[in-house]
Amino acid sequence: MFFSVHPPVLASVSDLIRDVGNELTTYSSQMTTTHWGIVAGCAVAFGFLCLKGSGVNR
Repeated sequence: MFFSVHPPVLASVSDLIRDVGNELTTYSSQMTTTHWGIVAGCAVAFGFLCLKGSGVNR
């Protein structure tokens, strides 16, 4: 097999994914409406900046 992944690596990756998921659920359950508004505003601003582009190809 070209990509050989050892079981301890798979276990550590799955542990990492589980830990990240647990932290995200903890953070999201503690966020208020104001926090969600700030996150949404940042996401929209980032999206517009991505749509604008760098201007290098112009």
